[in-house]
Amino acid sequence: MGILKSRRRFLAALVAAGVYGPLTQFGLTRMALAGQTQEAKLKIVFVVVPDGLAVDSYQGGGFGDGRGLWYPEADGADTTQFQLNEVSAELQAYRTQSLYLRGIILGPGNVGHNGWNWVLRDTESRQSSIDIVLGQVLPGSEPSHRSLFAGPHAGIDGTPWFVSWQGTAIRTPYRDPQLMAQALFSSPGAAAKDQAKGTELLDVALEDIRDLQDKLTGAQRQKLQTHLDSVEQVIKDIEQSTPPVGECKPVVLEPLPWQSAEFRNQIQGNHHQVVATALSCGITRVATIQIGRSAESLNIIDVSPTSNPHECAHRRSGEAFWKGTRQWYVRQVKLFMDELARYQDPHVPTDKLLDHTLVVLTSEMADGAPEHMIDMPVVLMGGASGLLKSGDGVGRYLNITSQADREHHSGNPVIGKRFVDMQRIWATIAKAAGTSVPYTGNVDVVSGIFTNV
Repeated sequence: MGILKSRRRFLAALVAAGVYGPLTQFGLTRMALAGQTQEAKLKIVFVVVPDGLAVDSYQGGGFGDGRGLWYPEADGADTTQFQLNEVSAELQAYRTQSLYLRGIILGPGNVGHNGWNWVLRDTESRQSSIDIVLGQVLPGSEPSHRSLFAGPHAGIDGTPWFVSWQGTAIRTPYRDPQLMAQALFSSPGAAAKDQAKGTELLDVALEDIRDLQDKLTGAQRQKLQTHLDSVEQVIKDIEQSTPPVGECKPVVLEPLPWQSAEFRNQIQGNHHQVVATALSCGITRVATIQIGRSAESLNIIDVSPTSNPHECAHRRSGEAFWKGTRQWYVRQVKLFMDELARYQDPHVPTDKLLDHTLVVLTSEMADGAPEHMIDMPVVLMGGASGLLKSGDGVGRYLNITSQADREHHSGNPVIGKRFVDMQRIWATIAKAAGTSVPYTGNVDVVSGIFTNV
């Protein structure tokens, strides 16, 4: 505890001397840190859209036919010669930085809207999601935001089908982008004062818990130990916080009715801005953006003011709305990529943020009408610090069924019945980031995706 108290005294002294606050306007403009080097640091963002991406055709039934609007028309199993489809074409601007994977199965393969329990996790849905795993080894300047979770319009109707998990505990995302901005971009001067006060209170709580722990035994003692670990982690997070880096400008947003379909585009854009800014400040290096939720009920007015996206995904409102809602979701990912491209990288200021970011787009199911989870849509995009094998600057399509480890009783007519388990994709990304996943079962890496794996 001596080191923690010494750090608090140091921070308190900075505040008292008036040094910490005036360093920057609102505490968040450029800050030259002693010894800062231009060392590339990978950032990773997972984007999960609801109800599939139309991997099957409008007429496809059962477990689908694999001939829908998502997968590119490709000349081979591993090729740079491919044509984007009607939904994936929304990402045309980033084709040259993209790797389209095909041949993946998620979880049991046929649990429909329950796929949110599996999509970023292990096949048994018992462990932390991949964003949490990566957040532990890709630290930003704020440990408390080591895995940022943004949820524009996710669960706003009281249905908390969220895709990020800390062990077996589901996480709740930031849904109001204004509150997310306030949590991320508070003034360092005020933060230092709050830190000094907060850790003093936590120290007292810590001692009380330890005193009580000595009087307990068995299960009660174990429960208290869990609380003790949580308090110690909070203290550790506070003490390990450092100032932001790079050209870090605060995001100030006007309050908007973030649950309203009328302001859906603006709220979505605000989420993009806050997440991209947090990455550009080095506050976090791992983020998840969950757009809506499975079986989403909030209308996309740009497509249909009367039919909700879930109905459209089920093809109950006609082919145009089915296609239009899938295109709208993917278009939001394109706009997020645009936002990343606007910023300089905090660790290599001569590069763009997108040069050192990997964006992974997927859904909790493959197609929203058959509600299956075979032939899952997954595309990896961005510069990724040169790690992503995206066709040497022209883009790439890769069918990975030659590395399949699972068989589905139905499959589809295009790629057959053998698939790669989704958790192996997360294991591969983890390996590329310098870590491993704590998942049971097959976690063999999938070759051909990254240069360092």
